[in-house]
Amino acid sequence: MELKDMLEYQELDRKYFVLEKKLRESDELKNANKVQAAFKQSQDAIVSLSSKAQQRLDALTRLQEKYQRAVRELEELTSESGNIEELREADFYDKRLAEIDKVLEGLEKEIIAAGDDLKSLSGAISREQQQQQQLKAQYAAAKKKYDALKLSIQKEAYPYVKQMEPLKANIDPALMERYLRVRNNRKMPVLVPYTASGGCGGCMMELSESEKGKLAASGICECPNCGRLVYKV
Repeated sequence: MELKDMLEYQELDRKYFVLEKKLRESDELKNANKVQAAFKQSQDAIVSLSSKAQQRLDALTRLQEKYQRAVRELEELTSESGNIEELREADFYDKRLAEIDKVLEGLEKEIIAAGDDLKSLSGAISREQQQQQQLKAQYAAAKKKYDALKLSIQKEAYPYVKQMEPLKANIDPALMERYLRVRNNRKMPVLVPYTASGGCGGCMMELSESEKGKLAASGICECPNCGRLVYKV
């Protein structure tokens, strides 16, 4: 009486399935997942901000090095200009000194801007880190509620699981594998009757002659449309 055992198993499994769905669609799980997603988003933001901050820091370092080189050149030219005797050379040094002053002025502005950007990025990272601490606390509270609901549902489901175990032992493993494959796609019921019109009792689509032949031979076939197992007494 394998079909009888299979149908009894499914009836218990349907009750278990309802409890699974209750947990899966619970506000407790949705809230925990929402907070967890927000935490992941914050982590990604910190990684992105840290990368930008490092790039800005590298750029700032290069600007400072360039500024120092310009300062050294300015000092050298200023020292050399004291020994100039010819007017032509004096004009050259004056022009070059003016150019370097202009370069230094531009670099100073860039360094200030880069420093401001770096400060802004550091502030954004700090705010994200503070938010993460808050999200950790929120997630801990949400998970506690979810775990309590899960434990309650597990206790409610336990009698069904215990009754399903001996029935499963009497069912062909190959048939059980086919059953679980459909169930894992969250389709319930898995086993549906063959209709009087020659179709699947789940989706109502008429079975092909090939499937009808399998049904006649073994009493069970697979609906090519919805994947459920169609049985005929």
